[in-house]
Amino acid sequence: MRTALAAVGVALGALLGACQATVPVAPAVPSVGVTPAGPFVDDARTLFDGCIPVPDSATSRMYRCGALSVWLHEQPGLSEAQAVESGRARVHARLGPALTEARGALPLAGQPHPSLRFEQCSGANGGAPCPVGGYVTAVTPAAGRVRQLGCVARDDVRAGLGRCLELFAYLATRGNPEGDTLSQSSLVTPPYLPWRVLYMPEGCELADSTTRAGRIRCAAATFSWSVFQPVQPGAAQVERWRDRSVEELRDALPGAGPVEVRDCYVEGLATRCLRFTAPAPDGGGDVQVWAGGVDRRGWGLFAACSLPASESFPFPTACNGVFAPR
Repeated sequence: MRTALAAVGVALGALLGACQATVPVAPAVPSVGVTPAGPFVDDARTLFDGCIPVPDSATSRMYRCGALSVWLHEQPGLSEAQAVESGRARVHARLGPALTEARGALPLAGQPHPSLRFEQCSGANGGAPCPVGGYVTAVTPAAGRVRQLGCVARDDVRAGLGRCLELFAYLATRGNPEGDTLSQSSLVTPPYLPWRVLYMPEGCELADSTTRAGRIRCAAATFSWSVFQPVQPGAAQVERWRDRSVEELRDALPGAGPVEVRDCYVEGLATRCLRFTAPAPDGGGDVQVWAGGVDRRGWGLFAACSLPASESFPFPTACNGVFAPR
């Protein structure tokens, strides 16, 4: 069960029992200035146009760019070859082991680097058509620092692979396009939203925490969040972040069921949530994922909570009371 819940991420939280706590000021990249392209630094905004950040961990970032998913993971202490193997395991957890794979090298930052190209094919004996494909590679931007890069493309795979290589060229040399440092030491604690501190249940792990996003991971639930500002007029921008993030969550959980639309409250605001279930890879029973987004006084908020499928409202404490039925 923990394996499945740890694979899910994205939700905003409500404060339980600490409503009067003071929100800390953190020296991180500010949320103000976010565009529909995402909260990216100036030189990354055009390239990452259409990409939605999905919280991953303190040392990694995941982006959903339409039918394409790309990530970078800082892995000091590994060799480039070991980082590629780590990325291969990540792809297998997402797509299964029945892949067509080819090893080679990709020219990034002026040097060849070990890579793995993979395809998931639906024809007889693993033949065409192959509606899913991608790459895993690794670079060393500085001595002792190895950076794993990965990309999964769906639908128009050929065009998607070209986009993967364009994004890799940036990520290999410049790193995180949001500007934040990817390191366990850069976690902002306690985790908070722009309007309140979040509650950390005993025994849970703070997997990610910045001024814009974070993830709390527990044995029986996963809670993560994203905020952005300014919000464009109307609900389209918030719904787009919600829908793209849910696509990424479903793709990360093999066997996920169809998405249901439910009336709900997110942070006390009436909206429509998306819900789906997925089997737990460890055989511990199905998990359910709730996701929603709202415009809270000019702050865009995307939230998701994953928990055992058998549970109902109120959700576990880890989910910080963000969701309520209506």
